[in-house]
Order: sequence, then C-alpha cells, then structure tokens
Amino acid sequence: MKLVQALALVIGVMGGIATWAAVSLGSPFVLIWAIFIAWGSYFHCGGGTEGAKASIPANIWGAIMAVAAFIALTSMGVTALNAGICVGVTVLIMILGANIPLLGAIPASVYGYASTAALFLLGGAAYGEGPNGIVMVGVAIAVSMVIGNVLGYISNEIVGALTKKSKYSGGCAHVQTLSIAEPIDNHTCHCNVCKNVTGQLTTHVVFFKHGDLKVTNEGNLNRQPFNADNPNGPLELCTCKDCGAPIMLDDKEKRIRAIVPNLMGMESDAMPADYHAFYEDIKGYARPSDGRPVYDGLRPEFVWPQGS
Repeated sequence: MKLVQALALVIGVMGGIATWAAVSLGSPFVLIWAIFIAWGSYFHCGGGTEGAKASIPANIWGAIMAVAAFIALTSMGVTALNAGICVGVTVLIMILGANIPLLGAIPASVYGYASTAALFLLGGAAYGEGPNGIVMVGVAIAVSMVIGNVLGYISNEIVGALTKKSKYSGGCAHVQTLSIAEPIDNHTCHCNVCKNVTGQLTTHVVFFKHGDLKVTNEGNLNRQPFNADNPNGPLELCTCKDCGAPIMLDDKEKRIRAIVPNLMGMESDAMPADYHAFYEDIKGYARPSDGRPVYDGLRPEFVWPQGS
C-alpha cells in the first residue's frame, strides 16, 4: 500500500474510534480536538520514536507557559496591556526554552500554548476558579496531548507495517526520508562541488528515483542551490528549518533525490558504493585502488530517469 493511502486509512479509522471513545468517556481531561492537534504535532516532529520525544515535552512545555501567563494575568488584572505583557513574556521564555534539546521543537510548544489558551478562554470556568482552575486547564491539555502523541506513534507503526516499513530511512527528528525501493545509483564522488558542500575529500552519494524517496514534513525544509557556482542548476540542498540538519538533495526536474548517508541519517553500510565517480588524475591524490570501477563521470550505463 502506498504511504498516503495507508496514512488516510489508518488515521481515518483511528481518528473515528478516538472520537467515539472521547465523546463516550465525556471526561474534561480527554479532549478530542487537543488530541488531534497533538497527533499532527507528532508527525510535524518527524514521527517515530524521535518525533514523540520531540513533540510530547514541547507540547507540555507550551501548556505550562500558557498556564503561567493566565495566572499572572488574573493576578495583575485583566486589561489589554497586561494581557500583552503576560503573553509576550511567557512566549519569550517558551521559545528560549528551545535552547534545551528536550524542548527544541518550537512549533510543538506553540501547539500546547495555543491549545491551553483556547480552552481557558472558551471553557475555563468548567475547571474551577482561580489559579487551581487554570492549572486544571493546563493538565487537561497536557493529558490530551500525550494521548494524541501516543495515537500518532501507534498510527505510524501501523502505517509502517502496511507500507512494508521502509528499507532505507534517514533525516532528523523533524523531517524523515524513507524508501522501500532500491537506489538507482550508488557511488563515491570525487567532484569539487561535493567537496565544497560536505567538506569531505570524497563523498558517498546515493541516487533514488524522485518518487521512491518519500519525505515527511516536507514543508519544514529550507532549500538552497547545491552548486553555488551554478545557482540555477537543478539540484537543491534541503536542510531542516528547525535544527539545520542536511536532509537530501532534491531535483527541481523531479528525476532523482540524492542522499549522502553519513551526513543525512542513513546507514552507509546498508548501501555501499559500487564505483568511483568524477575522478581525474589532476585531483592531486592517488587513483582509487579498492577494486571498484573508476570513472571520470557517472557510470557509463547510468540513464537519468524521466522527471515526474
């Protein structure tokens, strides 16, 4: 089953069951709308175990900061100026918290903060008066968001089973790359562009067909020309907006996506290079002699796929 269809099926079914369960339970601490926000937060943070580790603490941290804002506001007196001060200060502290790796997923913190604020403003009276009631609002959001992240993790595992969980996967805590298909080319590159970008004398480069390498949370990527001397060239270096990790090389013509395994989170040993590419005797170091073919470009039989 394809990834998008599996996600639609699993999240649709699980979301329906979760809604039925939450409505039937009727608990003020199990809020289906907050569960769905946290479910999305989990996938925004890249999914998998790392996604849960990033999303859950940040969701709770955001809820705590919103609780602090409303306790301060009610003690100071509710005015527009005081509201602006309380929100400004707590949001500042919340974002500075990202200096701690555990709280590094800033968007997930915002989800927790905004959800807590929404519940307090629209239904806070149901949780009691004064600081205790505000704390209970934060607890309700925190509990619901933990549930949402757990459901996200479960749904991700089921989707992985339905899609024959990816043989190759990489990326960071916020953006993941994955493929169940084999690469179409796998080489050790000696070109100067790779040297300039990676800082490595040689670079292990793996090509996948563009449609074979899936990317989660693709909107969280920064893009820049791979070759600074040819900024209009087809290849773009994609890095994570949150942590700056290199994720992949994307092809604007949608022919390939390329991975440098040792820099982009994939296992180099799982896909050893077949040959040496772009080697010339003028490189200033000895011609490779490890038994693999050596070419002055890509292997002669390589054919660029059609753009999708």
